[in-house]
Amino acid sequence: MSLRANSNFVVFTTNRSGSEWVISTLNGFEGVSAHGELFLPKARATEGKWDSDFAYPRFIEMKASLPPLRPFSVFSYLDTFYSRTGKSGFKLMYKQLGFYPEILFYLMRHRIQVVHLVRRNHLDVMLSYAIKAKTGKAHLLNGQTLPNELRVELDTRNLVKKLAWLQKQQDIARKVLVWCRLSHLEIAYEDLVRNQIQFHLIEDFLSINSREQMAQSALTKIRKGGHRDVIGNYDEVKKVLSNSQFAGLLE
Repeated sequence: MSLRANSNFVVFTTNRSGSEWVISTLNGFEGVSAHGELFLPKARATEGKWDSDFAYPRFIEMKASLPPLRPFSVFSYLDTFYSRTGKSGFKLMYKQLGFYPEILFYLMRHRIQVVHLVRRNHLDVMLSYAIKAKTGKAHLLNGQTLPNELRVELDTRNLVKKLAWLQKQQDIARKVLVWCRLSHLEIAYEDLVRNQIQFHLIEDFLSINSREQMAQSALTKIRKGGHRDVIGNYDEVKKVLSNSQFAGLLE
C-alpha cells in the first residue's frame, strides 16, 4: 500500500504537555485529520470528549482484524490510518514508542513528519498531574467550568527527582529524532500559548494551507492562576527547589 510522501505526521510528546490542545487545534484546519493516542492500551471513552463523534479506533480496538503478529499488525494499522484522504496525524507518547519500537522504523521508512511538542516548565507538568487527580478531568471543553479557587498540593518528597526524569525523557527524545534522521520540528507549549501565531511554524512544517485561518481548539485551559494561586504548599515547594537546577521554574 503506497502512502503519500511528506503529508502525514505524528505529535511526539509526553503526558500533560498540552498535546491534546495542540491536536484538537490541528484538527480544525481544512484537510487535516488529527487524533489522540492511538496506541493507548485501552478502549476510547465514547462520550464527553472533544473527538467523541469521529475519533479513529485505537490499535487495541482493531487488533482482532489485523495480522496476528507484531510488527506486521502495527504496520498494517498505520498503513490504513495514513492512507486516508488529506493529512493525517496522531499523538505518540514517549512511553508508547518504548512499548512499540517498530513505530520508529515505520516513521523512518515512510518519512512521517514529527512535531516534537515539549513543555519547558516541568513543574507545570507535575501541577497538571495534581489538578487532574483532584478534579478527575484531563481536559476541559469550551463552555465547561471548574471552581475558580482551584488549589492543589505537590508531593515534595521526590519532586526534584521527578522533574529531572521529565527533563531526561525530553533529552532522550531529542536524541532519538536526530539519530534516526527523522524530519522534525520542536515546538514548546509555552510559546504556542503565549502567541498562537506560533502555530504557523507547525503549519509551514506540515505544509498546511491555512489561508490565514486562526488556530482554534475545542478545549480550554483548566488552570487559570499562577503558581502561588494554585499550589497550596507553595512555600514548601519553593524551599525544596531553591537549591536545585529547577529553582527558576517556580513563578
